Amino acid sequence: MAGLAIMVALGEKHPEESAEQVMHRFSRLGTIDLRVDYLRQGIGRHFTASAEVLRLGGRVGSVRMRLENDEGVLVATGAASYMLS
Repeated sequence: MAGLAIMVALGEKHPEESAEQVMHRFSRLGTIDLRVDYLRQGIGRHFTASAEVLRLGGRVGSVRMRLENDEGVLVATGAASYMLS
């Protein structure tokens, strides 16, 4: 989820780039750090994952993630940092 959020944010940050330039930028995306905290058992019929880009700098991007079950109970949280090109 975090990688997808970073990709969307990069696309929005560089709207003038061609599809080839965007794909090249995505291919150079690398994970620096990834942390997941499992808060409780993943019990539910369906789950909702969300991600928020906290910072999108020139070289590093940071994302916070949440996973909730169908009753809105927080099941897990995560944080990730990515190296950008």
